[in-house]
Amino acid sequence: MTKKQSLMIENLYYEMFEKMKIYACCSLDNEALAEEAVQETFRIACQKPAQLCESVNPRGWLVQTLKYTICNIQSSRETAKRLVEKCMQTQRGDLTVSEDNPDLRILYGNVADTEEFKLLVEMAVEGRSHLEMAKSRGISVSACRKRVQRAKETLRRRIDK
Repeated sequence: MTKKQSLMIENLYYEMFEKMKIYACCSLDNEALAEEAVQETFRIACQKPAQLCESVNPRGWLVQTLKYTICNIQSSRETAKRLVEKCMQTQRGDLTVSEDNPDLRILYGNVADTEEFKLLVEMAVEGRSHLEMAKSRGISVSACRKRVQRAKETLRRRIDK
């Protein structure tokens, strides 16, 4: 990234951050998630400085990127919520069908007891942001994201069996 691109992104950040956060908050109904979405948007801008700086409308480029980021956050949360609900329904169904069913801990490989699953539930059901969950556990946001991703993958594998 050139110094000129860096300066332009910095100026856009100071000019647009609050406006974008308000927009994201209206879409996500959560201030922490909104801030996370705007930060992610500027992270993308820093990865693609040429596209942003060469755009006819850099502010519009940022807003459009924010819209995609919001959609990705909502989609990720819905997927996580469906996985958690499916897991819970399967567990309840297995418990009521027969006493002869294998122990759920064996069936799900202790997935429900893991820290990753607890993070997934907090994100999908309680609506907490990666930042909030990371702070409460004393881990980085990227570590929190990775743990949630691992929980999703583990649940998908277990449910699809």
